[in-house]
Amino acid sequence: MKRIFVFSYHGRETYQTGFNRLLSMAEYLSNSYEVHLVYGNRDKVERPIKIKGNLIEIPMSYTPGFFHNLYKGLIESGRRIMAKFVLACYYAFTGKEIFDLGREFSKYKKKTNINLTKDDIILVSFPSLAIHNLGYALKQEFGCKLILDYRDPGVFGYKQIEDNKVLSFLRKRFLKRNELRNLKAADLIVTISESIRSLFPEKYRDQIEVVRNGYDIKKVNFNLIKHHPYTFKLVYLGTVYNDQLEDVTFFKALRKFIDLHLIQPQYFQVRFIGTGESLKLKEVIKHYHLEPYVYISQKMPIEQVYSELYSAAMFFHLKYGNRKEIITTKQYEYLAFQKPILLPVNDFGDLESSINKYQAGYVCENKDDIIKFLKQSVDNHFNRQPVLIKRSEAELYELSRQGQEEKLLKLIDKL
Repeated sequence: MKRIFVFSYHGRETYQTGFNRLLSMAEYLSNSYEVHLVYGNRDKVERPIKIKGNLIEIPMSYTPGFFHNLYKGLIESGRRIMAKFVLACYYAFTGKEIFDLGREFSKYKKKTNINLTKDDIILVSFPSLAIHNLGYALKQEFGCKLILDYRDPGVFGYKQIEDNKVLSFLRKRFLKRNELRNLKAADLIVTISESIRSLFPEKYRDQIEVVRNGYDIKKVNFNLIKHHPYTFKLVYLGTVYNDQLEDVTFFKALRKFIDLHLIQPQYFQVRFIGTGESLKLKEVIKHYHLEPYVYISQKMPIEQVYSELYSAAMFFHLKYGNRKEIITTKQYEYLAFQKPILLPVNDFGDLESSINKYQAGYVCENKDDIIKFLKQSVDNHFNRQPVLIKRSEAELYELSRQGQEEKLLKLIDKL
């Protein structure tokens, strides 16, 4: 049986969407291939290997050290910008990543005598150019087929989330040569949207296939999707980045909506699910005196996250600054859970396009628009006329990771 090696910078303990996506890919591909899912772990690994059918999970503990602990501490305390700056500076001065999966995999190869061959396939996913570099190195050493996967456009296109000008300059200055080298060596390049594909150099665009994000259909029980009869739950899923809080129109509108209509917190909640630590989010909530109305949960397994979505009344986004090309996994999860989606401030990009394409909710242009739609939705909810946007089985499958992974499998089979 042919083998595919899937490499992930993040591990299970981070509850990262990127890792969950790669895990889902690995599970799907293991129906046709022997799949080795190799991923980094910031914490010490208790179980060094896990086997399920043709899927072999190989978690690897990153070697701890001063910078490792500093970065980990900054992330856990919500200081993500400083953490990224530490990463960039470390790379600029050493040419290496603090969390170097290539180094850990090299140790693993020596200890286990595992050898790759030209018949093997390597799938490496951005973010983390170090993972792409690992894929390139393995192709050079063993002659494997190389698949580059992009959830973000790398050094091309928009400034990475929460990169400042210095970080963005360092990224483009030090990483561009390697990225172009990796693109040239790839046998297959995939990314998650047409918009991101258009950001790459023109000479590579025809080689790039689109395999979209999606929700995990195996983890959803559609029979549990309902409306909470007593509380209107406005739900946001996942991380909130500082860039998303540059425009606070949504929070101003919330405050005015609450005051204008004398809304009590037992009837109206804004829930940030799986968001984790965000110091700036807490500051914004405190500034607008929204604490009684807002709940923020830590990152958690996807099953727990989905259980929080069943009784939502409405979902919402916060746009990513001036970026138009970002369409996150949460959009597909919102669509799958079939409640209206609120985009409080128009991104004039992929989010607006998706909401309009699927007739999935409301795109607002200003504070008054937001207040109007919230009032209309809350009134409908308590008048027992909540909105449920029904989707066909075919549509739900097309929106799922598994539907997109079927396309990926066909592309891999052609290699």
